[in-house]
Amino acid sequence: MNLPNTSQFRKRRNRLREVVGKGWILLYKGGEYFNENLYYLTGLDSFFTLALISLETEQEYVLTNGIELQDAQASTDIRDVQACQPRELIKKLTSLIALRGISLLHCDYGLNSRTPLPAEVIDRMRAAFPKLIVEDLPQELLHMRMIKESGETELIKENIAIVGEIFSSLPEVIRPGLAEAELASLIYKDLVGHGFNRFYDIFVASGQNSATPYYRSNNCTLPSDHVVLVDICAARRNYVCDLTRTFPTSGKFPSHWKEIYAIICEVQQRAKNSAKSGRTLHELSEEVKKLFKSSGLDTFYLNKLGHFVGLAPDDPGDQDTPLQKGMVVTIEPGLYLQEAGLRIEDTVIVEN
Repeated sequence: MNLPNTSQFRKRRNRLREVVGKGWILLYKGGEYFNENLYYLTGLDSFFTLALISLETEQEYVLTNGIELQDAQASTDIRDVQACQPRELIKKLTSLIALRGISLLHCDYGLNSRTPLPAEVIDRMRAAFPKLIVEDLPQELLHMRMIKESGETELIKENIAIVGEIFSSLPEVIRPGLAEAELASLIYKDLVGHGFNRFYDIFVASGQNSATPYYRSNNCTLPSDHVVLVDICAARRNYVCDLTRTFPTSGKFPSHWKEIYAIICEVQQRAKNSAKSGRTLHELSEEVKKLFKSSGLDTFYLNKLGHFVGLAPDDPGDQDTPLQKGMVVTIEPGLYLQEAGLRIEDTVIVEN
């Protein structure tokens, strides 16, 4: 398997230098979330870590907490990795900006980011350097992340296969009276045993709970002669796969659900077959809506057809982004009736 290595992180930074060529990039991870852009360009995932990378030269610096210093040095090819107490990060960053005469800084400070640079850092830098231009991350970086490298797609395929095996084992344990939380815990244990270590969703929505598109409580028990919807979104070696299956709670779908389930399966397969270069998720979603309308079910199609995935469950890319080879999206048509919801979701790698 061709896993990303330190030389690949360097290649990504050099490619970004070629297409952008101006300013510096500032990336930061605090004490909480995984920073996808920091990892993508450096291989780093340490807490309280800051990377300052020139897009004009090969100058680059990393500041990280002292406890994880050795791990950080082993995870990245960047040579200048220094220990720095979290409370000293802004002071050290200010010194580096002054030392290198930085006038243009690209950083992740948008409100829609899960890992924004703290507002305090932006304010302190602007106060210290009134002429400093602060811009958002280059769109070229986000576009690079959209089109996965071969090592990335191989890893995502592995993750898809593992989750597929877990789904295949669930009919043996699904039964009326089983707690949603217990089923979720069994799935969690299986995922951990296979190396998954970041979890975004493990939804178990049984009975009428499945009619709520993003039911999260997991606090009921499975009823008899009904359905249970299971949504797994988790990451292994930092790459996400997102899959959903709907199961009968008593071994077989009741006849009225069996027909609807078959329609969803057919619609999903047609949408997957249409997920080709040049198409958009919006176009595919409109086609899915027409297919459901032909069966009189379009009013129950409530959610979007899919989203981009990769290092994040909602990777760069939107509903109007033309698909290209190497992009990874979900295809997840679902119908939400009053009594129950049924959805099938697969993570799909665009091949052509």
